[in-house]
Amino acid sequence: MTTTGGTNYRQKLLHDFTIDFNSVQDGRRYKGKFVTRKLSISDLAALGVRKSQLNGGMHYDSEKPGMGVDEETDGFNNMIAHLDISLVEVPDWWDLSEITDIQLLSAIFQEVIAHENTFLRRGQDSGNSGRGSDNGSEGSSSENTPETNDSGGPATVVGQEVQSALEP
Repeated sequence: MTTTGGTNYRQKLLHDFTIDFNSVQDGRRYKGKFVTRKLSISDLAALGVRKSQLNGGMHYDSEKPGMGVDEETDGFNNMIAHLDISLVEVPDWWDLSEITDIQLLSAIFQEVIAHENTFLRRGQDSGNSGRGSDNGSEGSSSENTPETNDSGGPATVVGQEVQSALEP
């Protein structure tokens, strides 16, 4: 593992923060230190599995309301799953079977997401979005592709998959 200035590279993927939250709902003050880590690829896969477990194997589908969990439950379970996987140190009071204040969870989740978003900004600032080299290879659906329309003029499409879905 590469080290820089005496600091292990993996340690930069960790972020510690302190919460000082007065919960009117729970009637107590929550104060303590948390340590979160940037999620790895396998963590992201585990996140999906954990969320599915919390959702009872169902998911939210806006096109089929009532056929799965509602949007709020899906989002809430995503937050819980994310915290389960990303938090590596928590205060003694951290017990989701005892905490009832969703605003407390939301405050902690916002701190975790803010840390993860710093990695997205780093990629954008350096001109490397993490998608590898841009060699114009086929299958890149994130870029607009100029094509011609029926009148012979240029048309812009969002990608092969989307274009195929739009054609009759």
